[in-house]
Amino acid sequence: MKQYFRLITIYLVCALMMPRYVYAAPEETTPYPVVSTSNTIENWPEGPELFSGSAVVMEAGTGTVLYEKNMDQKAYPASITKILTAILAIENCGMNEMVEFSYDAVFSVPGNSSHIAITPGEFLSVENCLYGLLLASANEVANALGEHVSGSTEAFVELMNKRAKELGAVNTHFNNTNGLPDENHYTTCYDMAMISRAAVVNETFIKIDSTTSYMIPSTNLQPERRPVNTQHPLLINGSRHYDGCFGGKTGYTEASGNTLVTFAKKNGMTLICVVMQSDSTHIYEESTMLLNYGFENFARMNIAEHETKFNLQGSGIYESSISVFESSYPQIELNREGVVVLPIGADFSEIEPTIAFKNKEERKNVPNILADIKYTWHGHFVGSTTLDITSSTQGAFSFAAEPEFIKAGYIDGKLETQDIGKKEYITINIWHMAAILLGMSLLFAVWYIMSITKHQRERWKRIRHQRHIMQAKERRRKKRKYYPTRKLH
Repeated sequence: MKQYFRLITIYLVCALMMPRYVYAAPEETTPYPVVSTSNTIENWPEGPELFSGSAVVMEAGTGTVLYEKNMDQKAYPASITKILTAILAIENCGMNEMVEFSYDAVFSVPGNSSHIAITPGEFLSVENCLYGLLLASANEVANALGEHVSGSTEAFVELMNKRAKELGAVNTHFNNTNGLPDENHYTTCYDMAMISRAAVVNETFIKIDSTTSYMIPSTNLQPERRPVNTQHPLLINGSRHYDGCFGGKTGYTEASGNTLVTFAKKNGMTLICVVMQSDSTHIYEESTMLLNYGFENFARMNIAEHETKFNLQGSGIYESSISVFESSYPQIELNREGVVVLPIGADFSEIEPTIAFKNKEERKNVPNILADIKYTWHGHFVGSTTLDITSSTQGAFSFAAEPEFIKAGYIDGKLETQDIGKKEYITINIWHMAAILLGMSLLFAVWYIMSITKHQRERWKRIRHQRHIMQAKERRRKKRKYYPTRKLH
């Protein structure tokens, strides 16, 4: 009896505690704290609060981070891994190359994971493989592409890690081609955004990735065609469609949660949004929220049209003190394509430039670039440009080993436009020199021809003179008076 009452008491206690536990659970058990670290930037537009564990919004052209929450936090990427797999396949293969599916490529992935039911020994073109990879997220296709490019998935994984570093990934290590869970396969939102910058400028990638549905044709072992459809809700017409979305990649495993990469373009600005460590309830809503935040609060600004700290034209700083034909040409100019991304309404003067001149070793690969200029907003990177050697001086030679403004024209990485010192060099334009030499050569040729033909020309002159005399005598003869003969009877 006592035991019976004890059970009832325990049941009642649990029942009384249950409402409190249920109420507190969302806050206490949420695995990802609601923190937006980009909101700490001074005078930066305040970003939204997220449920998702990590996220980033990056302007594709400049690499400027507009919003970030735990963007350097390592996590499982799931199938967004396939963005890099596709980039490498496009960079290393022709679209008409045929890919043979090996037994290992097909059966090394779980049968309940994403696939397009390929049979070992089946052949698909690289292009059709990419449709299966990006639209249907087929894991066996990722393996087959890896084997086709590098000979084995292990060698392809090495190529993936090398290329990821080249693209700017700093906290990434891939261990397979498809993103299936592996403790040695991880990345960050920032790294995936940097990798995606190579995707958004690749025409082949975007052509395939932006397709909503595709029919893979019959193969050597499969007479039926295979339909594949994109799984990205923001790309598909529907309730979650995002106006301006032109690509991206979804991902999900139990270990990673939902992951999503989205590309969108509006008002001349392309944004890359990466969300990781999320769920199917929040990830699409928050991606839309983040894209709206980026487009509504930021704009691109051309650097050359607004920069006043480097007055290159007519300043005399970058011109020779003595130049041939009294013509001076600017030696360098700001790259006309340089852009910064600033909050809408911000003034260009509010950002701070830092200039770094390239040494001789660095300029071997980029001989036309003299220096890099990076721009920051209260310490936050917002864009960059370069100081380029202009085409007007590509044929110019300076007698100075190094221009004085490079030796003494900048302090602590910032260009000083005063006290540059005497410019002890002149500039000779070889195109002008070539014109002079050509003209002189033509004059010499004319003189030489005249000298060697002098006697011949004098002979022709005497002949013409004798001819004129003979012609004159003939005219006088014809004019003589006529004497008629006597008539004979």
